[in-house]
Amino acid sequence: MADLVDDMDFPLPEAPTHSGNSTEGFNFGQQEFGGMRVVKDASQFKKWICLYPLYFDKSQSLENGRRVPLSLAVDSPHGKQLSVAAKEAGFNVCYEPHKTHPADFFNPGRVRVQLRQEANGGLIRRDIQSKKQLLKIVAEKMSMVDVPREKEPCLQDLIDSGALPALPGMSPSLAGNTDMAADVEASSSKPSGSGTVTAKASKKAGKSKKKGKAKTIV
Repeated sequence: MADLVDDMDFPLPEAPTHSGNSTEGFNFGQQEFGGMRVVKDASQFKKWICLYPLYFDKSQSLENGRRVPLSLAVDSPHGKQLSVAAKEAGFNVCYEPHKTHPADFFNPGRVRVQLRQEANGGLIRRDIQSKKQLLKIVAEKMSMVDVPREKEPCLQDLIDSGALPALPGMSPSLAGNTDMAADVEASSSKPSGSGTVTAKASKKAGKSKKKGKAKTIV
């Protein structure tokens, strides 16, 4: 059941060829660590293995989501750190900065790792044949990676990114949709019939606006 969480969303990919320890890096926000690609359709990376910072968190128990032995876990792991660790372990990676584990909402970041070649199913690294082995080798790299942590999201950030849905009855302004808030306020002085139409139209506009944010940075 735990593995079903891994594939709840689609990834953001980067696919360099494997040549031992790679020296290529990432672009996180405005800080550049190497090459990056923006991908609109990342469904081709759906089969890659998903890793979350939670899996390596020393403060969490196995029951709460940690996947590696306590001896390999680290303090306060984060998405950037995980993506770089997987890269330095010699794998092709997809970094999704706005994806979160449902049990770890306020620690964003998910990394997809390519374990096998797409063409022939051959292993990227012959000595890593399973997810358990992948977790171990990435955990060993985690403690050696030193990259800055991104700002932790607030509730509004999670709603805006789509990681956390706006709750029924939540005001438009709190849900981050100021355009809809203005439309609803303007329609309140009109007859009930036109107000209903305006509210429905603004809801559709709000949905379209959120869809426009769904971009992938790798």
